[in-house]
Amino acid sequence: MTKPEYTVVVGNIGTVYDGPHINEALRIYNTYVDTSVRSVGRGGGESVTMFRDGEPYKEFLGVIEVRDIMEAE
Repeated sequence: MTKPEYTVVVGNIGTVYDGPHINEALRIYNTYVDTSVRSVGRGGGESVTMFRDGEPYKEFLGVIEVRDIMEAE
């Protein structure tokens, strides 16, 4: 049985983690979600997705997308 592979992808940055350690993937995922919510740096407002073996595992849509949806209504 092989270990699952985790990948974390941030909107306009791209892949920020790719490896077998779920704790490290979750730490990086949560850091970028916080960055997105606080709208700081390159990851500010961006979506953050964590994949497990290529399938979405956790997803944050990002503040920019949420604001756009709310402004359209």
